[in-house]
Amino acid sequence: MATRPETIDDFTDKVKQLYESDPEKVRLVLKYRHTDGVMTLRATNDELWLIYKTDQSSDMRRLEAMQLWMTASMCGSSVESLTEAAEDDVDTTVTQTGGLTNRRRGKKSKRK
Repeated sequence: MATRPETIDDFTDKVKQLYESDPEKVRLVLKYRHTDGVMTLRATNDELWLIYKTDQSSDMRRLEAMQLWMTASMCGSSVESLTEAAEDDVDTTVTQTGGLTNRRRGKKSKRK
């Protein structure tokens, strides 16, 4: 049976309930169609389907938070520790590469 929650908050709440009911069966599929600019999210446990479609960029932060929560739940760690680890990786990468100062410039055309 497929259900289509109206808002992103309803979708994330139902996905969390679905995951907490049986974590081993839940799958989350994210699909983006560039031509339409529509992102489709499907969560299922083979009995219940949750489908949410959006073309709003404001929903992306909430979807990212939901995916971070699911990843943390699947790994058995807390969301805070994953967030801190991701921020540390970004900081390390920026300091090693020199940030935006070492960007690639591209080819220079030689005209005569």
